[in-house]
Amino acid sequence: MLIAALLFALGMAEGWNYRATALMASSMLVSLGWLALWAFVWTTLDIEKILLLFADLAAHQAGYLVGAYWNGATDEDR
Repeated sequence: MLIAALLFALGMAEGWNYRATALMASSMLVSLGWLALWAFVWTTLDIEKILLLFADLAAHQAGYLVGAYWNGATDEDR
């Protein structure tokens, strides 16, 4: 849960300042980091670990959506 909270906060910061391409790049980095951790620490890849990756990515993307929404709500050009 701590990792998901940190990824949510990172997503909010990205949504506030950057476009969706930054979200795609950071999501790929999260996935590659997770897969590297899996390769060095865990021996088998089961459904629980895959669901954990999807939950972390969902928290990251939800944070991006919240940050982008708040930026759009406070932006005076819109």
